Amino acid sequence: MSTMYHPAKKPYSPVKPVKHAFPRRYFDPSRILLVAVILLLIFFFRFDSTGTSEVTVDVRVVSKPASALPGFRPLNQSRIAIVTFTTEQKSFTHLSLKNKAYYAKKHGYDFYIDYESSNKRGMMWHKFDMVQKVINASEHDWVWWMDFDTLITNTNTKLEDIISDSLADATDPDSVDYIFTPDCFELNAGSFLTRASPRSHIFINRVIEYHTANATQKHQLSEQDCMRDILFHSSSMEDQFVMVPQWKLNAFPEEIPCYDKDDKMFERGMFTLHFAGAWAHLQEDDPTGFLMKKYEREIIW
Repeated sequence: MSTMYHPAKKPYSPVKPVKHAFPRRYFDPSRILLVAVILLLIFFFRFDSTGTSEVTVDVRVVSKPASALPGFRPLNQSRIAIVTFTTEQKSFTHLSLKNKAYYAKKHGYDFYIDYESSNKRGMMWHKFDMVQKVINASEHDWVWWMDFDTLITNTNTKLEDIISDSLADATDPDSVDYIFTPDCFELNAGSFLTRASPRSHIFINRVIEYHTANATQKHQLSEQDCMRDILFHSSSMEDQFVMVPQWKLNAFPEEIPCYDKDDKMFERGMFTLHFAGAWAHLQEDDPTGFLMKKYEREIIW
């Protein structure tokens, strides 16, 4: 089979091409883009009755519903942080750390610990630095502050259940930013829950301001003293916190009989155990370490 030879159709022929009656049109993407832009501008034009025109841009601010903001997400979607610190090596350091880290991992909580305190007001004021840092990160919904001399004695108990139960009787649960317990005094600040919302800064800032205005060399005030006075002597705080029975979040052992009105000491199966002020109740060289070791066997892992 032969192939006919057509000089005029030879590929890449140097022969001058024949001009067509109409120029050949090529596809140009830039033209399509230009047309699209023009159509978009026309779409936004609005004409008034005088025939003049103006470009109007419809700007809408779409705010997140409260339930989507940190601190207000449903409890089953909440992210919770456990926060504590210690500034020296103690006989119970390993147990306290292991206990809290284990509990956090078991339930998917975040665990934060500091080993230095630089707050000029005193060591225990560092708790506010840590809590506010977590709030400012906007990644969590609740923060559980725990003093280091505490144990989680029932690791099956979930914080979501503690929070839900604590807010059950609140008139407006979304207005509550803090969950506290008393002991034999009005307040024990060794274990409390904070909503991780910017609104929670208000209380902390007021506590700091109160200390600045009232603490003197002769009249020392701890962070717990200031918290107590702001909570119970300021009507503006009434709807922002709830008090729950001591044994639910901050139980004391029989060796430290400083109980709230329920007069309920620690029993196996309770959620937490706090050895606050052990030095004042036990004649031991290492009172807190002694109690930690004794009650380690009561932990339900």
